[in-house]
Formats: sequence, C-alpha cells, structure tokens
Amino acid sequence: MKLMRSSTLILPIMSVLSALTVCSVSAQSEKLNYDTVIATWQPQQLSIASIDEAEKILTSSRYLQAKGDERERIVRFTDIMRQKFDSLNAGQKERLVVLEARLLQGIHKFEQAKQHLNKIARFRSPAAQLLLADINVQQGNAKKAKENCEKLVGQTSFLIAFTCMVNADFSQNKDVKFLKKLSAFETYTSTVRPAERQWFYEVLADMSLQLGNAEAALEYLSQTEFEKLPISAMLVWADAHFALNNYKAVSSGFSNSVPDILTADDGLLLKWAIAERAQGIVRSEVQTQLAKNMEIRVWREDSSHAAQVATYFLEIEPDYPLALKFAEINWQYAQSLDDKNLLERARQANEVSTNA
Repeated sequence: MKLMRSSTLILPIMSVLSALTVCSVSAQSEKLNYDTVIATWQPQQLSIASIDEAEKILTSSRYLQAKGDERERIVRFTDIMRQKFDSLNAGQKERLVVLEARLLQGIHKFEQAKQHLNKIARFRSPAAQLLLADINVQQGNAKKAKENCEKLVGQTSFLIAFTCMVNADFSQNKDVKFLKKLSAFETYTSTVRPAERQWFYEVLADMSLQLGNAEAALEYLSQTEFEKLPISAMLVWADAHFALNNYKAVSSGFSNSVPDILTADDGLLLKWAIAERAQGIVRSEVQTQLAKNMEIRVWREDSSHAAQVATYFLEIEPDYPLALKFAEINWQYAQSLDDKNLLERARQANEVSTNA
C-alpha cells in the first residue's frame, strides 16, 4: 500500500571520502611527502539526509532496481533520528514513527508495529491507517482492516480509500462481487497519482487471479510498464502465467529484467526457480543463489520470509518436515487465507511423506 507523505525534514548529508597517503622518503632529506595519493574510494552507502529521502528509499526497495541494503540504511537513519527525537516537530515525529512501523511490518513484527503506531494520533495519519489496514489484512482481521480504511475517507483520494475497503472485504471473502464493485471505479484512475493508479490495478489483478481469471489479471497489470511494477505485482504476474502454464514467459521475463540475482528479492527468485523447474531446468545460477538464501534463512529461522522458505521446501527441494516447520512459523505471524492454505499444504505433504 502507498503511504501519503507530508512535510520534509532536512539533515546534513554525511558522505565519506577517504584517501590513503604514504610518505615519500627523500634519500637526502628523509622528509615525508603528504601529497602522494595512492588510493581513493567512494563510500558504499551514503547517509540518508531526510525523512523524505528515507521514505523514498524504503519504497524503492519494493522494485527491481533495489540494491538490497535499503532497510539497513534506513535503520541506521532512524537510530540517528531517535537520538534527536525531542527536537523534532510534531509532523516529523509522526513520519518517523510511521517509518519505523513500516520497518517492523516488513519483517512481520506486526504487533510491535501496531504498538509503535499507538505513539501518534493515528486517526489523523492516513499513512498510519493504510499501514494498519495492511497489517490487519495480513493478520486475517478483515473487519478491523476495513475500519482502518474507512478512516481514510476525506484524508486521501477517494480511489485509495475505496480500494482499501474493497480489498479488506475481499481478503476474507473471495467473491466476484467485490471485483465488480472495484472495477466500476476505474474511471477515477485518470485523476490520481501514478502510484495510486498502479496499486488500484494491482489489487484488481490479484482479485482476478484468485477468482480464476489469469488473463484478466495480466491485462490489469499491463496498465503499468513491466519494469515499473513493484515486486508484489510481479509475483502476481508470475502466478498468472503459471495458471496459464506459460512458464517460459516467467523465466524469460525475469531474465530480461532482473539486474542482479545476488540482490534480487527471494520471492521473485522463488517464482523464477519454479518456472525453470517446470521447464525441466534443474540447475541454474538462479536456483543456486536461491538455495544459498534459503540455507541462511533456515539457519536464522527467519520468520519474515517463513512463507517463502516453506514454499521452497514444498516445491523446489522437497523437505516436508522443514516446510511444515516454516509454514507453522509463518502462521504465528501472518494469518491470511493464503497463509492458511500454505499451512494446510505443508501439513498434507508432511503427512503423506510420513505415511509413505
């Protein structure tokens, strides 16, 4: 979901440029020469200068061009801002709290994120209400999510508030009436910002796919250039092609668009690997990288990617007890219908393997 932005906090830009110098020994004077530069380098990460920049960087982490270090940079920024929290004005404090809550939500610390948002007047913050709605959907609480969405009316564009409400209803009841209800408001997309328009079509695509209409899902997603889709929409795109048994489209599409598999999102790599396996490709750089990522996540018992780990050990490298373990870990935090289905799949696969 897109968060609304308000004021901007400007901080000095902290960049580091280091140079090593060595002495040059004169045979006659033995004086040090500090004018000889033998090495220079640019910093790997520039410090974030403002809350506005931090918000943009966190949003950019949802796209293909993400470098993989966005969250770490923002955590360092929020730590610095926390040290000067009392000196911030009310608007800056609110945006910092929402930013921190987004970080918590991103690693599935949903309850902590909700408690964190209690520190601000949430009813006045569209960003907080959108975030709470998303969290409640992921926790399987559609009724509460819709209440959050309703508080957006008059604070955001009508399309955002309405999409939020319909999406909350659909998360609990996969009924075509909600798809029809939402699609009727397509006419409003001409007056909203591109990001809001893209999210509207992504929600329609996801609904269409879950209702069994993969072609419609792809049509909705085509309203945005593929490379400009967020990764969440690309995963819907991949699943739509899977439903049409068009696995080559997925592997080819990602191969032509993903800039670096070393920093690519695990969810994207997982879809890519599934597409390759469906084509009989059992070894590739993608699958090797994904295996390394999964090994690390298993070792960490990573709750924020537990659904991906469970799916990996269900579909790529069968290990049903391990798949069940991570499906159960995922269920502790996320309890949407998709999470419930994943847990049931893992239980069934483990039961069959145990009785075999």
